[in-house]
Amino acid sequence: MDLPPLSQQQLAAIVTSASTPAELYRTLSDYEAEACLLSSQDSNQAELLSLYYSTFFFSHLLTDQIYEARISTKRMPQGLLQHDPSLQNCLNLLRAVWQRKYEQVYQVLRELPWSDPLKPIVQSYEAYFQEKTLKEISKAYEAIRPAAAATYLGLDPVTAAQADSTTVQKLTAYGWTWDQETGLLHPKPVVEDPQKDDRLYNELSEVMALIGNRRS
Repeated sequence: MDLPPLSQQQLAAIVTSASTPAELYRTLSDYEAEACLLSSQDSNQAELLSLYYSTFFFSHLLTDQIYEARISTKRMPQGLLQHDPSLQNCLNLLRAVWQRKYEQVYQVLRELPWSDPLKPIVQSYEAYFQEKTLKEISKAYEAIRPAAAATYLGLDPVTAAQADSTTVQKLTAYGWTWDQETGLLHPKPVVEDPQKDDRLYNELSEVMALIGNRRS
């Protein structure tokens, strides 16, 4: 079946109708050939192509395809990639994620200017990245200092280092325990569900609901 032509309206419909990031990724993948053709034939489609490639990039990250996200930047129109602010932001984010520079990841997501159509998926990825990092910490550490945990999770490490009650409460809200005597947090062990063959997200419906609500 032929796909509807790629447009900003169609792209918005794809994002709002996708029930999971995996579905979003698959649908956007089907449009990559058309996007490539548009980039070579119509110089007036820069805004559409920026939105398409940025959204496609985030669909890679939301399906934990970091290496594939890196490869996808090589297939983007290089002239557009070099000059478009959103795609430059994507490159900055990719470097931070690839190098596991946690503070920089949150800085790029929160402080760089993102276009209004992209803000919901940017916020969704921040939530996903934080949740993913939380699970990684819980697997890697039996005990961790609050400042270190705050850095991983995008919280204020300065106030965390002072055992600020608000910050500690945020961390214990994850199910962790706080040992005031030692000044250490004890992450809650992660129990993997063996029935989950789709590793992508528990929060997928929430992610897509957020995107839909922000567009409505």
